[in-house]
Amino acid sequence: MKYMNLVFLFIAAIVLSALLQWVGMVLPWLFGAMMATVLFYRLVTKAFHYPRWLGNVGLVIIGAEIGSAFTLQTLSDMADDYMNIILISLFIIILSLILARFFMKMTGCTMETAVLSSIPGALSQMIVMAEEEKRADLLLVTMTQMSRIVLVVIFVPLIASLTKGQGTSELNETAAPLLSVVTWDMLWIIAAIPVIILILMKLKFPVPFMMGPMLAILGWNMATDYTFSVDTEFMYAAQLFFGIRIGVQLSALVTQLNSRMIAAMFIQNVLVIAGTMGIVLMFLLVTDHNFTDLFLSAAPGGIGQIIIVAVEMGANTAMISSYHIFRIFFILLIVAPLINYLLRRNRRRRQHADDGA
Repeated sequence: MKYMNLVFLFIAAIVLSALLQWVGMVLPWLFGAMMATVLFYRLVTKAFHYPRWLGNVGLVIIGAEIGSAFTLQTLSDMADDYMNIILISLFIIILSLILARFFMKMTGCTMETAVLSSIPGALSQMIVMAEEEKRADLLLVTMTQMSRIVLVVIFVPLIASLTKGQGTSELNETAAPLLSVVTWDMLWIIAAIPVIILILMKLKFPVPFMMGPMLAILGWNMATDYTFSVDTEFMYAAQLFFGIRIGVQLSALVTQLNSRMIAAMFIQNVLVIAGTMGIVLMFLLVTDHNFTDLFLSAAPGGIGQIIIVAVEMGANTAMISSYHIFRIFFILLIVAPLINYLLRRNRRRRQHADDGA
């Protein structure tokens, strides 16, 4: 029965998404799927199972779109932009850590909880650290990180839509759709994707189902310079799969939070987004990038959600994904180990103080 309910949910999501597209809604297939899932969960039944592999299919499609945007020219442009990539990533993380103290006062949580709740773009890593840190509230860390993704999906498209049409993604406009240029040689891409995904999973790298196809198609573009773009219908499907997954998460969130926690998370995440806008406006004074590309590059959210927004906005997906990929590496290789060290040192200091007392 739960699988039949899932079929009904997909039908409802498709109908509502098509209706939102007809009325001109921003990201209709993403928001339609989210809204349909929440309504279905709250008003119809909770007895349905959303398989994880369906969400991963959406990630593969998004990864393919990101990879198709990387050409020799875009890589050259990224190399010229390395200083902006580093500085914006640093400023976003510093902003998040400053707001962590504000979050701690609003919720009365520990410093460990506030810090792990505030770092953007590395949900799984922060949750793992919260599990290992005894003074961290795992529920609050998880809920805050997940709610940020939901708020980013809601607010970022609305903000970016104010400048829609200013994007600079030339590939999406000039490259032929994938289904119109498929050749037997492209079987190498299909063979490479699962291999790269497995390697990334072994390395415990974030979002391997997105990074795998991205790296495979990036390699294809570098080797052949025979570029293509992902068909619009595939991107609608990716939004649908992603929207249902986020809708399920959002439905579960509401039942586990009290009003104070909801208010604190909402205020903190809105401040992060507002602060990001301020940083972007500052960088617009010294760069040639437009607001849409730079704002989506800096936006504090998961790379999957941001890239869906970027594709819809006609933004420069190669530039935007490069910023977010750098931030993932920076957080995993530098920020997370540093935070882990500081939290452990802080815990040892408290233990020594307690022993001395």
